[in-house]
Amino acid sequence: MVTRRHIEVATGLSATLLGLVTAYGSLENGIGWTDFGPSAGYFPFRIGVILTILGLAIAVKYGLTGRRRAPANLEAQAAGGAVAMHEPTGLDERFLEDGALGRIASVFVPTAVSAALIPWLGVYLSGALFLVFSMMTLGKVGIVKAVTIAVATMAVFFVTFEFWFQVPLAKGVVMPLLGIY
Repeated sequence: MVTRRHIEVATGLSATLLGLVTAYGSLENGIGWTDFGPSAGYFPFRIGVILTILGLAIAVKYGLTGRRRAPANLEAQAAGGAVAMHEPTGLDERFLEDGALGRIASVFVPTAVSAALIPWLGVYLSGALFLVFSMMTLGKVGIVKAVTIAVATMAVFFVTFEFWFQVPLAKGVVMPLLGIY
């Protein structure tokens, strides 16, 4: 059974690994100070070291929390009863309830598919399809309302990024064929 403790320790170790990779990668760019200021790896190295330290702290904290014998257990042991290594905490409960993985997948899979379609359909069309699908399947919204909201949302994104920020987002293959550059 995977408990919250397992997930917390795995998260801490993942953060540690990310910190180590970041710190190591920044060594290629220099981590010192030059005549012009900090080298390109100066700040990433420090962020990597901080992330490594914090990741280890999280892993150790959650790996060791509640692992000592409780005094009540010592009395139970003296009486010949069964002894738990630690008092039950929220860390020892199941991480996912029944059906939780399906709910997570119902959001993650469409998001991943939408992201994978961006090179071909572009951000706006892919996003609109994602919104329509999500509203219809998760929100139980009708198709007319879902399409209206998705088109309006993507139109606002288009105007915001393309005209106001002047940051063109990926348009894919389809939008240039429709004359939208």
